Amino acid sequence: MAYNPNFGQPSLQDGASPMVAGPQPGMVWIETLQQWVDMKSWTQEPIYDTENITTPVTAGDEYIFFRDPAFPTGVRKDRRHTNMVSQQQLPSGWNATIYQMSIKILFLETAAGSGLFTTLEDALRLYYMGVASFITGNQKTEKEAPLIFWPSPLGLTGSYARTGAGFSTFGTVNNGIPSLSATIPLELPITLSNELTFEGRIRFPGAVTLDNDVQIQFVLHTYMSKPLR
Repeated sequence: MAYNPNFGQPSLQDGASPMVAGPQPGMVWIETLQQWVDMKSWTQEPIYDTENITTPVTAGDEYIFFRDPAFPTGVRKDRRHTNMVSQQQLPSGWNATIYQMSIKILFLETAAGSGLFTTLEDALRLYYMGVASFITGNQKTEKEAPLIFWPSPLGLTGSYARTGAGFSTFGTVNNGIPSLSATIPLELPITLSNELTFEGRIRFPGAVTLDNDVQIQFVLHTYMSKPLR
């Protein structure tokens, strides 16, 4: 069993134990990794990618994440949509450990920079009708479940009002409270190397008709190791 310098002490919500003096200056114990790490070469950051969901969604439609640098329309994704450097894998020398995963529904941006807002009904249709999975390497399914089981700690939360015109609209409809505690920790963290491919998938076994087209963002919360420069 790996040495835990903080055994019996409460650990932080993100999987890191309270910071204590390491065996060498600049090192910290990460509970999820079960090891000391050099803070100069490790970061805590998300890997994310975005896809457009266009209405109507046909039964059997599937959307792939972390694979394509552009949307199906040909518009190239920018840093608002993805931070992937290489398709379906990390750059050479990079390694990551995924300790949480989440999915959030966004509004669909238009060419002019404005957007069609996601209604509460659309969010509920997607969360209850979609099934998401995360797959690594030679088709190993690391996790698969309906979208409602992939809560996101991101976005806005609040109440809505119903008027004669229907429900009010939201820029982001959040599944869970806007806190990291809303995202379910992985008891078995997933390790990614630059030699291992990975992708996220969302499929809809049944047809779904939305009020507006929307965007969905797939987020991997990771500890990332990069070569020192």
